[in-house]
Amino acid sequence: MIMEILFVLGTKAQFIKTIPMINLAINRNLNVTVVDLKQHPEKSSMLIKKIKGEYKYRAYFNNKKDLGTYPRLIYWFFKSIIKIIFVKDKTFKNKLSVVHGDTLSALIGAILIRINGGKLVLLEAGKSFPGMLKHFPESFVRYYVAKFSHYLIANGEDQVNQLKEWKVKGELIEISRNTIYDSLDLVDLLEKNEGKEIIVSIHRTENINNKENMKKLVSVLAAIDKDYLITWHLHIPTKNKLKSYGLINELTSKNINLKDLISYEDFLNKLYNSDFVITDGDGVTEECYILGVPTLVWRYEHLDSNHLFGSDTSLFLSEFDMNKCLDFFNNYKSYRKDRKVDNNSPSNEALDKILDKQNNL
Repeated sequence: MIMEILFVLGTKAQFIKTIPMINLAINRNLNVTVVDLKQHPEKSSMLIKKIKGEYKYRAYFNNKKDLGTYPRLIYWFFKSIIKIIFVKDKTFKNKLSVVHGDTLSALIGAILIRINGGKLVLLEAGKSFPGMLKHFPESFVRYYVAKFSHYLIANGEDQVNQLKEWKVKGELIEISRNTIYDSLDLVDLLEKNEGKEIIVSIHRTENINNKENMKKLVSVLAAIDKDYLITWHLHIPTKNKLKSYGLINELTSKNINLKDLISYEDFLNKLYNSDFVITDGDGVTEECYILGVPTLVWRYEHLDSNHLFGSDTSLFLSEFDMNKCLDFFNNYKSYRKDRKVDNNSPSNEALDKILDKQNNL
């Protein structure tokens, strides 16, 4: 009998980090189903094309636009919960069902799987946080999805220890590193000499909802030498917050280019060819770490990414301190590192260990 495995995903980042594992499952002739919760249908549509081979695709909703505003996200969340409660789905019964990370899609996916009797697998489990309210809602999702998962896939010892501290009941599966290493291997990176460019990507809730943090960031960007082209690729919530704070005009008056999001492949090439990057995102931070791109991390702490800030890192923590930012701008070239390469596939590790656990039941 062919084993079945489901992937319940909704955001761009979830697709990016799980597609290598999906392709491996298809290559092993598993019966694969991808359930799309449609949190980011526009951004995810191009990524889905990177899934190779035969699999089943199910759209849980029919929305065509990314959910970029809080009212739309709240409506979608409660619509999802109501559908899960009143529409039973036997597809998941006793089957391995994978969710990823700490987004609302991960929470909805976990509820969908557990209510319908599936075996919940959490990929990238055990990322710590400084307090439930400081990284809300990500902190809430990380903790409670982990508590209700049957299998928890953790990227290294720090995350395993965090899960033990949380006293989770599911089985812990340790892999060597983040599956994003495999995701980067799917992208053709081309070196280009296009002049001095800085890429900005900011979207964390605790930053964009903090007017003072955003005003500080604008001041930091204004302090960068005018010889550099600064391009800020805006998430929809970030753009809306900048508008509400009256910062859009200030940014454009300082010749900061405000652009919409671009495809994952194009964005990675932008990161790869930039002089340096300013970001608060976990995914972009780890991508820059792997690529060796100098990166100013716009956060006060890095509890969920301690493993990235060792002696060989290209990352620098801003702590929202202007003097530290200026020091980075003056010395960013010293942070440039070689790309980190390893022939071992974390996606393959994860799939091997999940299937071994399942086969030994």
